[in-house]
Amino acid sequence: MFIQLRYATSSAAYFGLQETKKDQAILVSGESGAGKTETVKILMGHLARIASSDDSSHIKRIVESNPLLESFGNAQTVRNDNSSRFGKFIELQLGCS
Repeated sequence: MFIQLRYATSSAAYFGLQETKKDQAILVSGESGAGKTETVKILMGHLARIASSDDSSHIKRIVESNPLLESFGNAQTVRNDNSSRFGKFIELQLGCS
């Protein structure tokens, strides 16, 4: 069920971008260990797939950038060995015609 919601969210953002030609935002929040990192990976991968033509190198570069972004500011906490100490902002610039 959660994966279907993730795809629906990224699809709605992308098609909203195409229809309105205005920026779209997706906010991913939750407690430590709630799956935010995995959700962002799925969202980024899905957006890259639906936005790219047949060039899979774009998809690969976008999805592979996430571990690097995740590594900044992480620390060990009581609840999570790799917990972020701050919010993250990720901006994807997708060309829509």
